[in-house]
Amino acid sequence: MRSAYTEVLRVAVPLMISTGMFSLVLFADRTLLFQHEPAEMGAAMAAGNLFWVSICVFVGIASMTGAIASQYVGAEQRDRIGGMLWQSVWFSLATMPLFLLAGYYAEPLFRWTDQAPSLIPAETIYFQILMWGGAGEVLQTALSGFFSGTHRTRTIAVVSIISGLVNLVLDCVLIFGLDPAWWGGEGPRVWELGIAGAGIASVISFWFKAVCYGVILLRPQFRSTYGIARGLGLDRRMMARLIYFGFPAGLMYATEAGAFTVIVLMIGRLGDVPLQATTMAINFNMIAFIPLVGLSIAVSVLVGNHLVGSGPARAVRCVWAALTIAWAYSAAWALIYWFGAETMISLYSINPAATTIPHDAKLALQTAQGLLGFVAIYVLLDATQLILAGALRGAGDTWFVLLAGLCVSVITLTIGFAWEPAWQPALWGENASTGAAEFGSMSASVSAVLYWWWKVITAFVVLLAAAMTARYLQGSWKKMRMV
Repeated sequence: MRSAYTEVLRVAVPLMISTGMFSLVLFADRTLLFQHEPAEMGAAMAAGNLFWVSICVFVGIASMTGAIASQYVGAEQRDRIGGMLWQSVWFSLATMPLFLLAGYYAEPLFRWTDQAPSLIPAETIYFQILMWGGAGEVLQTALSGFFSGTHRTRTIAVVSIISGLVNLVLDCVLIFGLDPAWWGGEGPRVWELGIAGAGIASVISFWFKAVCYGVILLRPQFRSTYGIARGLGLDRRMMARLIYFGFPAGLMYATEAGAFTVIVLMIGRLGDVPLQATTMAINFNMIAFIPLVGLSIAVSVLVGNHLVGSGPARAVRCVWAALTIAWAYSAAWALIYWFGAETMISLYSINPAATTIPHDAKLALQTAQGLLGFVAIYVLLDATQLILAGALRGAGDTWFVLLAGLCVSVITLTIGFAWEPAWQPALWGENASTGAAEFGSMSASVSAVLYWWWKVITAFVVLLAAAMTARYLQGSWKKMRMV
């Protein structure tokens, strides 16, 4: 079992560093927006979720490049990896017109979902800018699949760290702008773009990663060993295989992200403060969750490799090793969420003095502390479903993963809509003696709806973990192959 831990950590640690860098960039991005204008942080959360829903099916298809490549490695057919990689590249580039078309309809979509009118302009511009980077995100996912599938995960970590630093620098410059006084000049700040600047920084980062991977793949050893130069043309059979196994994985991302986005949009109806509080809590959730995505990718790669090479027994040991690592990591975060919520949320108000934070931002900070309690409850189960879903995808059991996610999404959203408490569009609570608005407390009806939807999020994670656990223990995935 010790060798299984060693193998999992060898592949997973660079991937966890890579995805962890992504989570830090997201956290910094939204925190900087809160410092610039609190409402922009909530708008970035809603629009960013919609962006992910718009591209995640295509990202899911591209992500199967790594799992399929790992099975080619296990079957000693490395020369076929180049052909599969090129199919994912052509597929990625073909998505560009679709993403730009989706961006064109952003404002009507946000109005249709009944978002707070004050948020719609910021949500629209952020979403439209991000869509210019959608194809870049799909492409970098496809190209990184080569490095994960061939166990060169350190390359992914290095590229991710560099692109993350580029993103953070651009965030600081484009959100807040440059003050001419810094170099002895006069006048207002230049390039102070706020939420639009955050979107531009993200787009540059997406394409930067894709270019980096492309340059590395031009090295002679990759072109000869993996058939990259020979696989340049369109191969319909390989393309069909990529889409067949990748489409349910992508649709699974879409159902999960779609359900979560619907919940966030329902919270967005309540106004800026509930959405800001939700964004703060989710930001800290992402710091714990996204590194586990790297561990899940490692599990997919190792399961695919061992099923074709050494057999299912070795794959099972790798899955259990990954689970225990994920549980230990998540348990530590659960304790931090439960006992250190106040300290964590206070990070959002480090720069502004307490007297300069408006009433609504103060209320958002207070509310977010309570929401972290929900995260502490479900974080271990979230880790479980993520690792087991990665194992099932690595085996090729992607259609079950899709159906499970779809059923859980439908069930939880149906319950959420059917039993949503009635509410009145009034943010502040009332003083019991005077009946006047009482700053610093949320109205009872708004609070009830906010906590209701967070209960729905928790139920979603619980049901998803139960479904993945049942399928994994049933064992049919051990007989599946993709090559």
